[in-house]
Amino acid sequence: MANFNTHLGTAALTSSIAATALLSAGHVVPITALWLMLLGTIGGLLPDIDSDNSTSMQTLFRIFGGLITFSFVGHIYRMVSMLELMVYGTFCYLTIRYNFKATLEKFTVHRGCCHSLAFVVLFGLFTVWLLYLLGYSDKTAWLSGLFVFYGGIVHLLLDELYSVDLANRRLKLSFGTALKVFSPRNPFISALQCALIVVLYMQSPPWQDTWHQLSNWSEFQFKPDWLNREQVSEFWQDVVSSTKDAMSRNHDS
Repeated sequence: MANFNTHLGTAALTSSIAATALLSAGHVVPITALWLMLLGTIGGLLPDIDSDNSTSMQTLFRIFGGLITFSFVGHIYRMVSMLELMVYGTFCYLTIRYNFKATLEKFTVHRGCCHSLAFVVLFGLFTVWLLYLLGYSDKTAWLSGLFVFYGGIVHLLLDELYSVDLANRRLKLSFGTALKVFSPRNPFISALQCALIVVLYMQSPPWQDTWHQLSNWSEFQFKPDWLNREQVSEFWQDVVSSTKDAMSRNHDS
């Protein structure tokens, strides 16, 4: 399978390209593009959350702890004193960073239920539902969920690609364990994932308006005008014409 640096770098690169395309098309503002890049990168580490000792899991729980604690503090900072805020924030971070992590380690195995399409879809929809619940717009919520899903798909595809030995033209034993719909070894958890997907989708905001907005790419421009052959030809014709006129005026004078 691909290592941590490969997953992190690939997820960051592909998410940056996708967010830049949305920014260039006028669908998002710069701060939203940065947010989507972060979510896509997190999604690229997400399937390894079931690996007890992996760098991905440790990094993810640090990020989750920080993001959730920041959101929690942002909702209660006007209700409590600074000392209480520090205590509550520290407790929230440590609970997510260690207690929740330890609980997850007991119920998961690497390349199990978390290393599947169902889990990636589930976490993407959970992101949509959570951001919509926090008051963000439909478009921001759906884009956030899509980037988490996108990063997760990139992770699963990378692991499958690394399961192919091109030099010896063979498939490794790990082939097929990454990019799977759900984990057949854990039917109860897989069924629960599917049920939660249905519930979260029903609780998510409508996606039609977001799809309509994102389908308009009339403002998107991949390359500058000066790279177009016709524009370059016209530019050089103007340069040649201006040079000839200047030389003619100098000759006449």
